[in-house]
Amino acid sequence: MVSVRVDIVSKEMIKPSSPTPDHLRSYQLSFLDQISPPLFVPFVMFYDKEKDSTNNYNDVVEISTKLKTAMSHVLTQFYPLAGRLSEATASVDCNDMGIPFFEAKVSCQLSEFLAQNPILPIELNKFIPFKPDYEEVSHLPLGIQLNIFKCGSIAIGSCISHKFVDGISYFMFLNRWTAIARGDQDQQLRFEAASLFPPMNLSQYNSKTGFVNKNSMSFTSKRFVFKASSIKDLKQRYVVDNKSVSRVEALSAFIWNRFVAVDDLSKKTNNYVMSYPMNLRNRFDPPLLDCSFGNIFRLVMFDVDVSEDNECEIFIRKLREEFSHIDGKYLKMLQQQEGMVKHLDFIKKMTNEKTLFSFSSWCRFPLYESDFGWGKPVWVGVPPFPSNNLVVLMDSKSGDGGIEAFINLDKNVMDKLESDEEFLAFVSMDGNFSRRSRSRDKDQQLFVFKASRIKDLKQKYVVDNKSVSCVEALSAFIWNCFVVV
Repeated sequence: MVSVRVDIVSKEMIKPSSPTPDHLRSYQLSFLDQISPPLFVPFVMFYDKEKDSTNNYNDVVEISTKLKTAMSHVLTQFYPLAGRLSEATASVDCNDMGIPFFEAKVSCQLSEFLAQNPILPIELNKFIPFKPDYEEVSHLPLGIQLNIFKCGSIAIGSCISHKFVDGISYFMFLNRWTAIARGDQDQQLRFEAASLFPPMNLSQYNSKTGFVNKNSMSFTSKRFVFKASSIKDLKQRYVVDNKSVSRVEALSAFIWNRFVAVDDLSKKTNNYVMSYPMNLRNRFDPPLLDCSFGNIFRLVMFDVDVSEDNECEIFIRKLREEFSHIDGKYLKMLQQQEGMVKHLDFIKKMTNEKTLFSFSSWCRFPLYESDFGWGKPVWVGVPPFPSNNLVVLMDSKSGDGGIEAFINLDKNVMDKLESDEEFLAFVSMDGNFSRRSRSRDKDQQLFVFKASRIKDLKQKYVVDNKSVSCVEALSAFIWNCFVVV
């Protein structure tokens, strides 16, 4: 594995290009902002200098200047992000103090970094301005880090406070930043979250409970790639109420199923509750516009009985049922103080009595659309959140339906998952990077064996009337091929 050192070489505060008007100096958080976990949402986008021959931004200084200038303009539109947060008053002082913009040098080439197999999510922490749980900067809404590889390729790391944005708002901001960098026209933006869900006194509520685990030594984060063919096989495996399942439903159910299979605690007790974020914009009557900024989402939570044989189907059915309950009528109730109190009591009950297992789907987000003028990202990644038992799902770069899963688990549970034959049968051993071969020796080749082929090999080899493992079958097959040639 290549040694990757990232050294900060400069820091600058980027302020809005125009001052915020006095009548906008105070930005009120919404109730949903208040109860969102107090952490930063990290994201890293990698841009290959050699990928686009039309790249006109070969000079690092020019790239940096363009990013900073565009950021200055976008902060004028997203003015709360240039202010300072006060959770005590559930408000933001929109004082135009700006956001930190770091520049860093990377000790290797981009191709060398992407050639690592696997790429460990914790390595992505080197490319972001601060850790997701870094309390010393909790008053900051946003931070950016521009990382320059030896080859001239770049990685742009961002951390944005979850107290300000959900996933849709995050990518709304990122794509507006890139659009301004390209010279595109401004688009509509609405700040209406606080009027829809007014803030309330939450002095007795700790939004960290169940979501933030400060003991990062107790769990580890790994990235797993599921190719489109594997996702298709999983979709065919699960049919619920005579209806086909989505990619996200199928993969979520499968990961949960394999977690239960390897986790000793889940076998002894039904001590887990599922958590899934749900976009509320399209649940209003009439629906809100996608340009509505803020945390306009709700966590859907439900119990899953791990003792039942058809737990995957039950998982999907309960997920659908809980989503169906969130409609216009429910949202009207949630907008009232009585409804907010009930929702808080529900969260407390679920997180205090049981252990949270959370999924977050970033699928269908415009992950690979951020083009500043030098092409789209060749890969994007998510550094580890400070939360155990968490799965983040993202569309793969291929765009053919494959999914990358960033999974946080206890270290001993992760070790068991990585040895689970059924889990590994659906995981791709490569990382979907077409340029990886450049950093390999010329005589080294990568071969991917699909789950269906592994199954055929297991059926082909039977020893002493006993079935063989995936590893045994594939090892015997490769040895046989070697002997033949």
